Amino acid sequence: MVGSGGGQSPFSRTFFNVTLGDVFQRAGRDKNHKLLLYLADGTTLDVCAIDDLADDFIAVRAYHAEDQACDLSVNLIPYSLIYRIELVPRETDSSTRLGFHWTPPVKRGTAIRKPSKG
Repeated sequence: MVGSGGGQSPFSRTFFNVTLGDVFQRAGRDKNHKLLLYLADGTTLDVCAIDDLADDFIAVRAYHAEDQACDLSVNLIPYSLIYRIELVPRETDSSTRLGFHWTPPVKRGTAIRKPSKG
């Protein structure tokens, strides 16, 4: 079944946390890029932001058609649905759409709870 997670997807949380940053480094981290996610259901997402990387899915915002603004909706996509990723340099002078600019994920801190007295 498509997106069932039966096979191990090469595009996992680890890929997006570690490998994607390495790919951006080689491609020129300081430049804007067009990041396309090709999904097994035939959908192609032109990603403008990655909101969250959960264990089983990625949360992204994407451009729609020729709309220049990043979409307000969030797409929750199981990693197993992603079968191809395309990274293309984005020339900002040829389009007002900025594309995707890599920002490494921030490690979430853990709150330290102090025991209550009493």
